[in-house]
Amino acid sequence: MSAEPGFAWLDSNRSESLEGRYSFLAAWPSEEIRVEFGAEAPFSALRGVNRCTGQVNPQGPKPSEVPAWIGYIAYDAFWSDPDRGEPRFDRSGEPVLSFRRYPALLAVDHENGESWILGDDRGAADAFRTRLDALAERKASSPSIGAIEVDAAPQHRRAIERALDYIGMGEVYEVNVARRWSASFEGDALELWQAMRAASRVPLGMFFDGGEHAVLACTMERFIHWDAGSKTLVTRPIKGTIRREATDDGASQRLRADPKEQAEHSMIVDLMRNDLGRVAEIGTVRVDAPLIVEPFTGLYHLVSTVSCTTRPDVSLEAILDATFPPGSVTGAPKIRALEIIEELEQHPRGVYCGALGFIDHAGGLSLAVAIRTATVTNGQVCYWAGGGIVEASDPDREVAETELKARVFLEAVAALQGGSKHE
Repeated sequence: MSAEPGFAWLDSNRSESLEGRYSFLAAWPSEEIRVEFGAEAPFSALRGVNRCTGQVNPQGPKPSEVPAWIGYIAYDAFWSDPDRGEPRFDRSGEPVLSFRRYPALLAVDHENGESWILGDDRGAADAFRTRLDALAERKASSPSIGAIEVDAAPQHRRAIERALDYIGMGEVYEVNVARRWSASFEGDALELWQAMRAASRVPLGMFFDGGEHAVLACTMERFIHWDAGSKTLVTRPIKGTIRREATDDGASQRLRADPKEQAEHSMIVDLMRNDLGRVAEIGTVRVDAPLIVEPFTGLYHLVSTVSCTTRPDVSLEAILDATFPPGSVTGAPKIRALEIIEELEQHPRGVYCGALGFIDHAGGLSLAVAIRTATVTNGQVCYWAGGGIVEASDPDREVAETELKARVFLEAVAALQGGSKHE
């Protein structure tokens, strides 16, 4: 199925998180919404996306849980609109928003062990089943990946120190700074993503074949989930990271008690409360579960849940205008943090730190933050990792955190090349 046009896989990967009950596999899209860099108001392309017809199996997931459109919004969508100012990097011709419409797909329920083919109607489901039955067995082969290059640690350390200067001058309270790993790439991008998901089990993974490029995500962070029926909007920002060992030696408790990690996390929770407040009914914004330590492969993260009830007139476009890019991967105040990121980083982020996921059959929106994410395009694979910088940040510790977060990519490459895991 991976070689089929428009293949997409939304993957829960049986994570320890409560997120991700269902996985969805899709191909053969019927239409596409694509916006390239330079477009004014790129989210306006979603104005015509409304409720779709329901799926055919009433015993399966609800319409609000089933993707109708699958895709992503690149971080660089922020800089697409000329009104945002003059960006440092030229992104001309690059897609900043890509969603594809899938009339039918395969749904897997990891809780009950059941699977369904779901479609707009019986005809769409039957056509999908016919195409699925006709597929030949896929022959997997490891891609060819060249030597990995990475933004040098001293260079990244200087960027962190400059971010601290801006914090000291009072221009920003927190700013996320990332570095990039890259290598030449030939072959099947799905094989690399399969190796990444084996290295890191997460609830919100995604593989997306965009034709001339592919997006490979192993993310655990919920950006936004909007239920179009109840008007409930939820975000679950992650900020705060510590290594998770085979035996818990109190690391999770240390993470929650760390003053630096608490400050970093609290600033982003406040930012997300403010973002949600722009589309919320007055008095409905709340923090439901603050500073929860969640376990993932090799890491503990601090997670909070912020929610609200949106106003009746709120649209997908309005929600994205209010909240994008995700605050946890930008900083506070957000606009100034975005400007500093553009100055300090060595490459445009592209999809990284944007959002990926789906618009559901009920007209709602479910997006994850595009972290632990690689892209394959023009014979090159790129992967980024970063961290939030606050006044109490130690540059050496921040550099080490990026390397910890890069392990999912480095271990996947090592596994494909037949070597030992990266240490």
